[in-house]
Amino acid sequence: MKNECDIVKDLLFSYNDNVLSTASKELVEQHLKNCENCKNILNEIKQDHNEQKQIKEIDFLKKIKKKLFNKNVIIVIGIILLVLIIVFNILVFSNYKKIASTMEIYLKDNISEQELEDIKNKIIENSNNTEIEYVSKEQAIEIMKEKFNTKPNLLNNVNVENNPLPAFIKIKTNTKIELIVSIIKDMKGIAYISTHTNVNPYAVFIHPTL
Repeated sequence: MKNECDIVKDLLFSYNDNVLSTASKELVEQHLKNCENCKNILNEIKQDHNEQKQIKEIDFLKKIKKKLFNKNVIIVIGIILLVLIIVFNILVFSNYKKIASTMEIYLKDNISEQELEDIKNKIIENSNNTEIEYVSKEQAIEIMKEKFNTKPNLLNNVNVENNPLPAFIKIKTNTKIELIVSIIKDMKGIAYISTHTNVNPYAVFIHPTL
């Protein structure tokens, strides 16, 4: 049969956790007044409990710190990605603005000097800060050869006599391209007009030759 010390020892953990009934609590407290051994055991339990509590608190703080670190890393990565997206889009639409402000007016082979001058003068009269560059048939074939420099044999048989490429006028302007097109589209000597206002900004940024 257990003596009082053994009974109290069994109750000490529950006593430390403050879950004993009133009667059991009174029994333990009365016994501790006269028993140094049980007092020492209780002190050890309290010390061990405090150490365990500190360990749990440290672990909890470590988890919080890790979560905060991970959250901060995600935020920083998100900000970096956002900045990169913004910069990329600025570059894309800056490039698009340059391309969209240009056009090519392809000319008929039988265009006269006067018809060519009339087209140039009409553009100048109806636009601002406009650059006009005439590209002859011979220059057009050289440009095409340079464009396809990875396939040097592709245009070997093309010469002045059988050159299928038309001469054209390159236009760069601050005026709306659509306005210029509407003014000159029916003028004599024009075969067709190429504009870039409807191109995909991302496609021409990635593949400038499109």
